[in-house]
Amino acid sequence: MKNKRKILITAVPFISLNTNLKKLLKKKNISFDLLKKVNDFKKIDLSKYDGIIAGVEKYDKKTLKKAKRLKVISRVGIGIDSIDKIFCKEKKIKVLKTNSPNVAVVEFIIGSMIFLIRQFGPMYIDLKNKKWKPIISKSLTDMTVGILGYGKIGKLLSKKLISLGVKKILVNDIKKFRNKRIVFCTKNYLLKNSELLSINLELNKKTENFISFKQVKIMRKGIFIINSSRGKILNEKSLVYGLKKKIIRGAFLDVFSNEPYKGDLLKIKNIFFTPHISSFTFSARQKMENEAIKNLINNL
Repeated sequence: MKNKRKILITAVPFISLNTNLKKLLKKKNISFDLLKKVNDFKKIDLSKYDGIIAGVEKYDKKTLKKAKRLKVISRVGIGIDSIDKIFCKEKKIKVLKTNSPNVAVVEFIIGSMIFLIRQFGPMYIDLKNKKWKPIISKSLTDMTVGILGYGKIGKLLSKKLISLGVKKILVNDIKKFRNKRIVFCTKNYLLKNSELLSINLELNKKTENFISFKQVKIMRKGIFIINSSRGKILNEKSLVYGLKKKIIRGAFLDVFSNEPYKGDLLKIKNIFFTPHISSFTFSARQKMENEAIKNLINNL
């Protein structure tokens, strides 16, 4: 009988841990531990695990050095920016990712757009304070929408926006595509002309601080911003600057430079937050988790 292997599941919440999965892992001679709280990750002894089904927690060199037996990190999701890939390559640790939860993320972005432009947040706060202050707003279909990044999510987002009747969509990407309904343009042109901005970029050396003070200063006054990609793409101090200078009218953040987030942004008016959940629908989550499990088993 092969030596028993042990894995750690750190993706929280992990909704696919049913009887069938437990039987499959047992059949493959794999035992598991399940992380119940994100904050518990730093307390875990990684030296006893052969594989990890990972969330967005950080796997830097210092952390990975403790994982002496580790052979595979299988991410539930597409982003692997939290993993030291160079160190993993040196130690022959395989780093795997799943396909993008496109539909769930796009639903989240469009929901956030409507939340911001219709001013649901301020009106909710007013009503909680017993103030009846209706706010009239523009329709989404009348907005100029800017999309930074035209990968799978950016493409699907533009398609859904067109189907909703949005007439003007600006896109900035390193590649150029042909589409009669979309204007491909420079980043500066997009920032100067967009009323509503969705950030849909991967985090890497080129995109870190992609939106900082210089970019905020040239933005169209009254812009709304949604970031559902990675926190470090949008410089958080420049966001606060833009809000205080009334360049940025409002923002919706699902991602932060450091997570779990407990920082000063939570005190700023007209920023609304969710805890990195843009892909958190049952169907999208199960699909990613099952793919991550398959990746791990096939490569362990």
